[in-house]
Amino acid sequence: MKLLSNPTTNYKANKNINLGYHTYFLSLAHSDISGYNVCPMANKLKAGEKNKNKSTCSAVCVGYNGFAQRFKNVMQSRIKKTKMFFENRNEFIELLIKDINKAINYSLKRGFIPTFRLNAYSDIKWENIKVMHEGIEYNNIFELFSEYKFYDYTKLTNRKTPDNYELTYSHYGNKKAFKKTLNTNQNVAVVFDKLPKTYKNKIVVNGDKTDLRLSDNDGKNVIVGLKFKGSKKALQDGINEGFIIKS
Repeated sequence: MKLLSNPTTNYKANKNINLGYHTYFLSLAHSDISGYNVCPMANKLKAGEKNKNKSTCSAVCVGYNGFAQRFKNVMQSRIKKTKMFFENRNEFIELLIKDINKAINYSLKRGFIPTFRLNAYSDIKWENIKVMHEGIEYNNIFELFSEYKFYDYTKLTNRKTPDNYELTYSHYGNKKAFKKTLNTNQNVAVVFDKLPKTYKNKIVVNGDKTDLRLSDNDGKNVIVGLKFKGSKKALQDGINEGFIIKS
């Protein structure tokens, strides 16, 4: 595939295999390191942005880890894909459609349910991107593949998405947005120093067990708990900034 990663080689996607799911990631270059900003609620790295109302997550993004940390060509590939998305949208969408079709065939032949994450390290409103395919215009990629499920994390509130695209709000320290989202039925991901059983009168599910952020797996109206992984200094910095919650 040209754009999507194989579910058997991606570390996070690999966690879903035991549940009977294949998950295909679209990994764009995070923040604005490609020259284009794909994370509107995160401070831009390249621009040196320091907006207090935005997240500092770009500086510690997991997009730096794994293969991207070990092999320079991985990040270069992400930058290339990101530039194509912004500079040659039609070609990008056609490649994405071809990849999704290949993924579906690959998974179904092997007895797995295909699922997709189009924002592995980005926060693009895919629901607003129209898709032209074989002379027919679709409101978005999800309408074209309405039989299959997509999911993502997001730091953007009030997104209206089709039923086959499930979003988990990602808490990043904005108390107003966090409180507002907690009052909805949307699942909320929170990074803790230690995972509690409940938080804000909601059940906390262990989000580190799998990457499958579908209500079929997590349930509805829950907190998806993620345990912080890093140094003691980074932990304390995260707590001070409000990004990490001390349980």
